[in-house]
Amino acid sequence: MNIVLVDDEKGIVAGLQKMIGRHIPECEVTDVAYNGIEGYELIHRLRPDIAITDIRMPLSDGLDMIKKLIEAGSTTKFILLSGYADFEYARQAMQLGVRFYINKPVEEEELRDCVRQVMASISAERDKLREMDALKQEARQRNQESELPPQKKDLIAEIKAYVAANFDQPISLADLSSRFYISPIYLSQIFKQKTGETYVNFLAKVRIGKAKELLERTDLKVYEICQRVGYSDTQYFARLFEKWTGLKPTEYRKRQPDV
Repeated sequence: MNIVLVDDEKGIVAGLQKMIGRHIPECEVTDVAYNGIEGYELIHRLRPDIAITDIRMPLSDGLDMIKKLIEAGSTTKFILLSGYADFEYARQAMQLGVRFYINKPVEEEELRDCVRQVMASISAERDKLREMDALKQEARQRNQESELPPQKKDLIAEIKAYVAANFDQPISLADLSSRFYISPIYLSQIFKQKTGETYVNFLAKVRIGKAKELLERTDLKVYEICQRVGYSDTQYFARLFEKWTGLKPTEYRKRQPDV
């Protein structure tokens, strides 16, 4: 995770950088500022995961900086550096939603523990957001399925019929999505949901089925059959055929008495 440091004392900033590098290697100090105005501009531009800031600084103090950043929509988590005389400032920071602070002088163990607490908080929030996004996506997909117009209710049947008639042509998910006006991702998901198999698996099954018919009923060469069922690479076709049937195309043909 990325960290920005804001403190008007360069010695403290340098010390914090060393402590973070030594004890929290999974974090990187991306930049530093020495007053609240610089800190605001830096955090607003870089959008770090964490900002460690002093309260009392020239030009603009840490609380003003935090307030302006929150009003600007910042999601950065703040850790306050607080002296005992700064209790009232710390109380105001809590009212702004800042929950983490470190007493001065900064102890390495306290810094490490506090930063790790903030990291855990950020990770938990991100997990919750991902879970909510997944639920929203699932709801959108269900709505999309339920809102298909009447002519699209038999979408899967239409796709199967189209594949059966055009298996010898390039018909990827992208091709089908353009033809049936539906996103490739949703098409893949709804096909698996309705048929119990992936579209790629279904297409291969159709093509291998047609290849078996040609091997049984014609004397076409294997490479000719490969091309007739929609494949351009004979070796790939032979491997796929063996995967589906357990036999190489030539072995399969030899077992057919009429060819």
